[in-house]
Amino acid sequence: EALPFFVRLIDVSPNDWSLHYMAGQCFRFSNQLPESVRSLSKAASLNPNEPHVFLALGIARQLTENYELAVEALEQAIRLDPHLFSAYNSIGLTYRKIGNFRKALEWYSRAAKTIVATVSDKVHREPEKCFREEIIDGKKTQVILPYTLAKTHEMLRSDPTYAIVKNNIGVCLIELGEIVAAREQFTESIEFIPDGYKYP
Repeated sequence: EALPFFVRLIDVSPNDWSLHYMAGQCFRFSNQLPESVRSLSKAASLNPNEPHVFLALGIARQLTENYELAVEALEQAIRLDPHLFSAYNSIGLTYRKIGNFRKALEWYSRAAKTIVATVSDKVHREPEKCFREEIIDGKKTQVILPYTLAKTHEMLRSDPTYAIVKNNIGVCLIELGEIVAAREQFTESIEFIPDGYKYP
C-alpha cells in the first residue's frame, strides 16, 4: 500500500534519496527484486554516505543471486559503519549461499566480535563499576569487577543478534564437519536467546 505513495513522491522530488530507499524496501518486501535493486542503486548514488542504503542494496542483490555485487555493497556499508552487525551477517549469508562455508564462517565470526566490542564499549562507559586498582605482589594492578561480566552477559541477552550469529557460526561448522565446535556454538546461542524471543 505504501509503494504507490513513494512512486508519486519520487515524481515530485526525484533527488530525495530517502524516497528511493523506502521505495526500494517496499519493492523488496513485495518480491519485486529488480525494481528494488534499481531504486536502492539510485538511493546509493544520491547519498553515498548512508550505510543502511548499501545494506539494503546488498541484501536485494543477494536475493537476485548477484552475489559478487551483493558483497561489494555490504562491504561499503561496513566501511561507512563498522558496527553494522547486519552487514557482516549478510555477507556471511551470501558466502553460505555460494557454498563457501570457510568465508561465511570468517564473516560470521567478525559479526560476533563486532557485537561483543559494541557491548563492551557501552559497559566500559562506567569504568568505576568495571575495574578497581589493587596492589598485588607489590604492583598496582587493575582488577576486573564482577559487574563487568554480568553486565556484558545481560546486554548480549537483551537482543537476539548475538544468539543469531552464534547459531550461524554453528551451521557453518556443521557444513565443515566440525561437529564438536558446532555444538559449542549452538549451546552458546541457546544461552543468549533473550527471554520471550522465539528462536528455534
